[in-house]
Amino acid sequence: MDELFSLKGKIVVVTGGSGFLGSQYRRALTEYKAEVVNWDIDTGVDITDEDSVCRAKDSAVAQWGRIDVLINNAAFNPQVGEISSGDNWSPYEKFPLDVWEREIEVNLTGQMRVTRAVAPLMMSQRSGSIIFIASDLALIGPHNDIYEQGRFKDIAYITSKAGVLGLMRSWAAYLGPYNVRVNALVPGGMQRQQVSEFVARNSSLNMLGRMAQEGEYNGPIIFLASDASSYMTGACLVVDGGRTAW
Repeated sequence: MDELFSLKGKIVVVTGGSGFLGSQYRRALTEYKAEVVNWDIDTGVDITDEDSVCRAKDSAVAQWGRIDVLINNAAFNPQVGEISSGDNWSPYEKFPLDVWEREIEVNLTGQMRVTRAVAPLMMSQRSGSIIFIASDLALIGPHNDIYEQGRFKDIAYITSKAGVLGLMRSWAAYLGPYNVRVNALVPGGMQRQQVSEFVARNSSLNMLGRMAQEGEYNGPIIFLASDASSYMTGACLVVDGGRTAW
């Protein structure tokens, strides 16, 4: 059974691998013996720049000769409690279009850009797994009453994550004949350092009555990256404590 989930010898690219979730994924993948490559701004890879992505892909191929797994994780997602521009929490009729465009560029176009660069390599290998990171908000509308008065969940983020599911299904249909699997992890909210009132309100929205804890998305990532999911493609793996099932 352990061999089914083993990633020994697999070259795994994680975009946004320096972030809160990306760093968790990288540690878990390494524990399962994968060779993990972090494509992030602080490692010199900008997914909003075509040349930067191509250089990163060429570098990986030069070093390892292949890419076995791509995890499209990089995203811009303002968090409750962070000191950030209030523009991301604006009423929708006042949401700034420059903020919208910046988020769509990272969260949606960036994932397309990276996938487009890596897909031909996997097609030539006739193997590979691509994992898009979506959100439970791609499946349901936001509960804006859990946020501070006058704040609304970032509409650009929600829209981009819904678009990610369209990307995933399109690439799954396209790459299926090449034995390349494409799926999406659809996570719910994770408890970080949010204020207790927000955690309580958010927790009340799902069947388990709590937010996800650090590391709880690692298992699904290993599953989707490994041969344990060898007959799975075009699918959403929803891990949200039952929120979207209500």
